[in-house]
Amino acid sequence: MKRRLTQSLLALLFVLAVVGGALAAVRSEVITHHSAALNQDKTFELFYPPQYNPRKDYPVLYLLHGAGGSYTQWASRGTLAELLDDYQMFVVLPDGDRTSWYVDSPTTASKYESYIIEDLIPYLDRNFPTVKDRKGRAISGLSMGGHGAVTLALKHPDRFASASSLSGILDIVRHPNEWGIAARLGGRDENRALWEANSALNLLDKWRTAQPVALFTSCGVDDFALPENRDFVRKLETLKIPHLYVEHPGAHTMEYWLGHIEEHLVFHTYIFTH
Repeated sequence: MKRRLTQSLLALLFVLAVVGGALAAVRSEVITHHSAALNQDKTFELFYPPQYNPRKDYPVLYLLHGAGGSYTQWASRGTLAELLDDYQMFVVLPDGDRTSWYVDSPTTASKYESYIIEDLIPYLDRNFPTVKDRKGRAISGLSMGGHGAVTLALKHPDRFASASSLSGILDIVRHPNEWGIAARLGGRDENRALWEANSALNLLDKWRTAQPVALFTSCGVDDFALPENRDFVRKLETLKIPHLYVEHPGAHTMEYWLGHIEEHLVFHTYIFTH
């Protein structure tokens, strides 16, 4: 299954490379809306499909940022806008409040899982011509955003057809003192069950659904997150869950993520169209 999918993705990437440049440049818009889950206004950036037609419904990719970042992280260097010339989808860059980990905190007002699922997705579907079904909805992200993309899809398979991660922190349990996770979930040792309930690696043990989510994870061979990415893939293989996994030269850097995001765009396009 992985080999067939990889071959199909490569073929699609070749076709897009051939036609690339013939389409009009995408436009983007920064939008502020109210979140009931967070009880505050939130801002995101929306990239429109090239040659946008408001009478046509488009699939949506939600692209999450990493720890310490914001909705501007993915688009800050301009590469993303250039790549999106070839992809007929909306791309949404949400704001995850630097270190929300896209979870609902039991002790604070940080409810970013609820924000994405209950506020942001419905807002897009109400106000834009989206495919209002899981078949037209995907989620991806880098580092903390890779964690968010995979965990949100595993928790809500009725909302997403596919999920992918670049250098994802896929086992937060092994990081008890890093990146503000404890501020959202409490100390790991005294709240271990809560940490495991929000860790992609542990969620696989409970994930059984009639609506399987297509999964793609990738990581650099010099990335500190490589061991947990490999552990995540080993568990997928043990559980016989179909997936795609790729390793490349590179570390936990923006250069790596921008250099390989197009593979993920191709992956989600393949899922949208098959």
